[in-house]
Amino acid sequence: MKFSIALSDLESLLKTLAPRPKTTDTFTLSACAARVFVECKGDIGGIEALVFEDGAVKLPAKSFRELLKTYKGRKSLTLEGGPDSLRIGTFQMPVAHYCPNPKPPGKFQVFGTATAPAPSPSPSRA
Repeated sequence: MKFSIALSDLESLLKTLAPRPKTTDTFTLSACAARVFVECKGDIGGIEALVFEDGAVKLPAKSFRELLKTYKGRKSLTLEGGPDSLRIGTFQMPVAHYCPNPKPPGKFQVFGTATAPAPSPSPSRA
């Protein structure tokens, strides 16, 4: 699994779907169908992202949210997940489970991205 996402978008997904995680709470982070999905306690949310490689990892919710706080000030992050770990840059975090071919959920809550797309140029008049 490999994807790039705006840090604010990922934080928004986690704040909504895992608002006050306990130390034992886990969530699944997956990338497929040009989206990143967060599934926690039966709730699923998805947001558009730049997905390079599909995959899904199960992570501890509380420690992952604390980890994201260390990247404050960054606009985006690239995350890479595999059978042993999730990597952000040179930092590695162990994963509880890895799936190389996740399927996008049938029903999920769609979140809007925090970054607005650049305006398209207007056609020139001759």
